[in-house]
Amino acid sequence: MYKLLIVDDEMFAVEGIEVGVDWLKLDFTEIHKAYNAAQAKKIMLGNRIDIIICDIEMPGENGIEFMEWVKERFPGIEAIFLTCHADFKYAQRAIQLGSFEYLLKPVEFEVLGKTVEKALGKLIIERKTKQLIDDNLQYFDLWKTKKPVLFERFWQDLFWQRIIPTTNHIESALASNLMPLSIHSKVLLIMLSIEQWGKKLNSRDEEIMEYALRNAAAEMILGELPGQVLQDRNGVHFVLLYADDSHKPTVTFEQIKKNSKSYIDACSKYLFCSISCYIGEWVSLHTVWQSYNILLQMEHNNVTLSKSILFSKEQPGTQQALQLPALFEWSELMELGKTDELDRLAINMFGQLRKESNVRSETLSTLYHALLQTIYYVLHKRSISVQAIFANGEALDQALAIRSLDQLQDWTKRIFRMVTEHLIAVERGSTVVDKVKYYIAEHIFDEISRDDLAVCVHINSSYLSRLFKKEAGVSLTDYIVQERMKHARDLLIHSDEMISNIAKSFHYTNFSHFSKMFRKYYGMNPQDYRKQFYKELPSKRN
Repeated sequence: MYKLLIVDDEMFAVEGIEVGVDWLKLDFTEIHKAYNAAQAKKIMLGNRIDIIICDIEMPGENGIEFMEWVKERFPGIEAIFLTCHADFKYAQRAIQLGSFEYLLKPVEFEVLGKTVEKALGKLIIERKTKQLIDDNLQYFDLWKTKKPVLFERFWQDLFWQRIIPTTNHIESALASNLMPLSIHSKVLLIMLSIEQWGKKLNSRDEEIMEYALRNAAAEMILGELPGQVLQDRNGVHFVLLYADDSHKPTVTFEQIKKNSKSYIDACSKYLFCSISCYIGEWVSLHTVWQSYNILLQMEHNNVTLSKSILFSKEQPGTQQALQLPALFEWSELMELGKTDELDRLAINMFGQLRKESNVRSETLSTLYHALLQTIYYVLHKRSISVQAIFANGEALDQALAIRSLDQLQDWTKRIFRMVTEHLIAVERGSTVVDKVKYYIAEHIFDEISRDDLAVCVHINSSYLSRLFKKEAGVSLTDYIVQERMKHARDLLIHSDEMISNIAKSFHYTNFSHFSKMFRKYYGMNPQDYRKQFYKELPSKRN
C-alpha cells in the first residue's frame, strides 16, 4: 500500500527502526533504507515514497538540506525528523519545511509508530482532498459559466425581500425568471452549515470543495425529489424542496432527516468536513424569507452541537418565531452602524405583523424580549455595560414598550438607534473586521485558521466569514493571501533572503504555488519582480 524511506548514517539505527515497528500493520509494504543524502535522493527518484523518517545530523549533506531538496521536488510527502540534540534552529527549520514531527533520539518505537500512523492519516486526507478537487475542477468551471442564473436570482431576491412578498409581485417574478413553480407552491429550506474543514484550503480549493458538497446534497438529500441546491450571496448553502399545494409533499420529515444524516456522514468520511443541517418547514412563497432568516438565526445560536440535524419546528417558540425578525441580520447591522438598514427591517417586520390576525399581548412581549436579547448580545460581545447606555432604565420599560404595536415599533427604532450610535461613538475604528485585520497583521508568518480568528473576536466562525466578506468586500482566505503577498513583496525588494525561504516563511511548501499566487497579485513571478525592483532601492544603490 505505502512506501517508507528511512535515512540515517548510523546503520544500526536504520536496522532498529526497520524491525522495531510493525510496518505491515500500518499498511507499509515497502521499506527503503539510505545511509546518506545521495543514496536517499536516488531512491526518491526511482520510487513513489509516502513517508520519510530522516536523521538531521549526517556527514556531508544533512537531513535538513536533504528535505529542502525533497520539498522542492516532491511536495506531497510527510517527513519525521530524528535528532540527538534539542536544537531550536533545527526545530524551527523543520517546522518551516512542513515536517510532521521532530523527535529526539533515542526514540521509542511505540512513539515512532504512532507518529508515523498520524502522519499517514494526514497524508491520506490531503491526497483524497486533492483528488476530489481535481475530479471536480472541470465540472466546477463549467458550472460557473452555465449555472442557472435566473433560478438563483429569483431565490436571492425572495430571501432578501427584493421581491415584495405579494401575490402579484411573486407571480411576475416567477414568470420573468422562468421558475417551474406557481403562486400556490410550497417550499422547504434546508441550510447546510459548513463548520470545519479537515485540512486548510485556499480560497480556490474551498470553492471547488463547496461545489462538491452541493453536488452531494443534490444527490443524497434531493435525489429524485423536485427542488434545487444553491448558494446565497453570503456563501451559505441551501437545499430547496418544492411541493405543489394541490397535494401533500411526497417526502416526510423522517425521510428528510434520514437523507440529511446520510449526507452529514458522507461529508465527514469522503469530503473531510464537519457539516450540520438546519431544516425548516413547508412554507408558501410569500413567507419563505422568514424561514430563511429563522435558519440563519438557528445556526448563529448553535455553539454546542456539531454534525447535527436541527428542525425549526422543534425550536422553542417556533410558531411565534415565524413573526420574529432575522436577529442574525439585526445584530450584524448594529455592529456595522447601519441605522437606515435597521429602520428598513423594522418597517418590514411591523408591516408584516399588522397583516396577522392573531397578534396578542403575548406576541408583543415575546418580540420585545427577542429584540432586547439581541441588544444584550451585541453589548456583551463588545464588553459594554447596559447601564452605560440606559442609565435610568426608563428606555427599557417593558410596560411602556408593549402597550401597542405602534409603540413597540417606535421603541424598537429609538432603542436600536441609541445602541448603534453608542457603538460608533465608543468603538470608532474598532470593529470586528478591524480586530481581525490586526490579528492577521500580527500573525502574518503563522498558520492562521478561520477558527483562530473566530476565537480572537469571540463569535461563530461561519458568522465571522460572512461578516468579514460583507464589510471588507473580500473573503477571509483571500485577504490573508493578499496580506502575505504584500509582505513577500517587501522581503523581495528589501532583503537578500532566498525566494524559496520567503515562500516557506509563509507556509508555502510548494514553490510553484507560491509563485502562482504572487503572479496573481503583482503580474509577474517573484524572480522577475526582484530583478526589476531590488536594484531601484536607494539604500542598495549607495
